[in-house]
Amino acid sequence: MKKSASQTGQSGSAPKPGSAVKPRSAAKPSSAATIASPDPAAAPLPQSIVMAVRLMYAGAGVTAIGLVISVIAVATDLNRLRASHPHATLGTLHGYQHALITIAILSGLLEIAVWLVVARANRAGAKWARMVATVLLVLGTWNFVSHFLGRVTFGNIAYSAAIWLVGLAAVIFLWQRTSTEYYASRFVPRQAASQPAQGRSGRRRQ
Repeated sequence: MKKSASQTGQSGSAPKPGSAVKPRSAAKPSSAATIASPDPAAAPLPQSIVMAVRLMYAGAGVTAIGLVISVIAVATDLNRLRASHPHATLGTLHGYQHALITIAILSGLLEIAVWLVVARANRAGAKWARMVATVLLVLGTWNFVSHFLGRVTFGNIAYSAAIWLVGLAAVIFLWQRTSTEYYASRFVPRQAASQPAQGRSGRRRQ
């Protein structure tokens, strides 16, 4: 006898008694996805890096204050230019004045940008940023010492000393042990992550 359509549908769709329904297995991740590389964002930010970054931001602030003071001093002190250029006309002195103001603004903005870029790079764990900060400290030390070789004023010495001390403290924090461990945790070698993937794929092919 022929089975009815309802009977055939029930026999084909209903599971057999005693058999367990197997859930659908999730798609297997690829070999590249199974390799868990350390997440740089998961590395905690040590207090030494926090202090170094704050000091660099403070250095940028001190530089901005020094920039404003320098521009005001050049713009209002025409007698010093007249003393250094006694035979120059008034128009020539104003030209020197504008040139000095432009140089002071450009150099100050560049110095502020360097403070901020190096601070953000060190916060991100870039090893080159710590080396750049160290080199800048060496150059700042030479600049600070060179002020004693020429005409010494209280304003120049105070400003140079403040910048140098901020940079020195920041570099000291950057070279602490916790900072070194933080830089190491942020560095993920690409070859170490790619070699296990190649080895697993080779085994599967065999």
